[in-house]
Amino acid sequence: MTDTVVYTAAHGGFAGQDVPLGGGAAICDLLVAEWSRTRPFRTQLVRPRIPAREIVRFGERQYAAFCRDFERQATEAVLRHDPRRVAVLVNDISEGPDFRRIAGHGYAVFTIWHVDVIAYVAAIYLHGRVSPQTLVRWHDRLGDRWMPDILKLIFRKQLDSAVYSRGVFVPSPAMKETLIACYPRVNPDKVHVVGWGAPSGWVNPAELSIARGELRRELGLPANAFVILTLSRISPEKGQDLLLAACLEWERRGTIPQRPVWLIICGEPAFMQGERFARKLRARAARLARIRVLFPGYVSGTRKQAFLRVASLYAFPSRHESYGLTLMEAFQAGLPALCLDHAGARAVMRPDFGEVVEGEPVAGLCAALERMSADPARLRDMGARARAWAESQPFSESAARIAAILLG
Repeated sequence: MTDTVVYTAAHGGFAGQDVPLGGGAAICDLLVAEWSRTRPFRTQLVRPRIPAREIVRFGERQYAAFCRDFERQATEAVLRHDPRRVAVLVNDISEGPDFRRIAGHGYAVFTIWHVDVIAYVAAIYLHGRVSPQTLVRWHDRLGDRWMPDILKLIFRKQLDSAVYSRGVFVPSPAMKETLIACYPRVNPDKVHVVGWGAPSGWVNPAELSIARGELRRELGLPANAFVILTLSRISPEKGQDLLLAACLEWERRGTIPQRPVWLIICGEPAFMQGERFARKLRARAARLARIRVLFPGYVSGTRKQAFLRVASLYAFPSRHESYGLTLMEAFQAGLPALCLDHAGARAVMRPDFGEVVEGEPVAGLCAALERMSADPARLRDMGARARAWAESQPFSESAARIAAILLG
């Protein structure tokens, strides 16, 4: 009988640290906190021995070495337990334990696929010209001797996770469809679609009201400003460059409203390409004349909630996204949203909550900004509908569903 879950998380266990580890880390911390409250089993978290700040600064070779090191650490930690009493939950794929080995020892292994990394490579690096299924077939036929270590990890570990996990959790139906298409030998019944819902964090309303007022004064934010907010790490897949390009086009068209327009890009560079991309964003922002752009850095806790409460519109311009956790937080705060069309948006967005841009992203974002900024009453109505829906999607229900599957 399962009484313990060994939870391996290469980016988990750093709650409270101001480090942009991403949505997978946030989900890990939320699950651990929720299960500490409800106690469906004993949770043992296996996390890296190095500081989080080091992880987000690794280059590709360093990150591949980190993955190998954590694979050994996580595998050894799992093998210390009796497989008859333990379920293993893996929060990562490339950074995960040796799936084949621990499954061979009789452990029930479950993996959370926060990101289908092969689909990410196809979308971001290959610009959608090659499908994830085609990449997997090429790998199967050609092998991986020619690949750098980081790509070997991605292809091998993702296959092993799909094959040797007793269950796989994905955040959207689109992600399940891609997984099954890439790995047709995987039984679809073991792939569980679990949307994360709205995080259950609570902020004292009085403290939040004070923080909101202080933030307005700190920024010098005009009361009538139209404020566009985005919250994510600074990285190419997050699409902040597309949003800035849309703002430049908006200025070129001369259709910006008379009231002040601010764009607040919260986040910090992280992982490969982050610093270089941040410099590109700042250079592009400097070209804007009418729209004021701020880069406040990484924000969390009450300060993050204050930013959400001073905004008029939440922008989610990612090129690739598995789920919209920050989008759900924006909905909780009563914000309407503007998104590009990706799996994360399709899993969460509704027409009543904002707009999803299909087709050419820059022109589409620009046109949507024109429409949405011109109709404050419509924005308020969308935000109210989004808030009501988010409140009906508590994260606690998703955590309970995963716990029930782990217990079998």
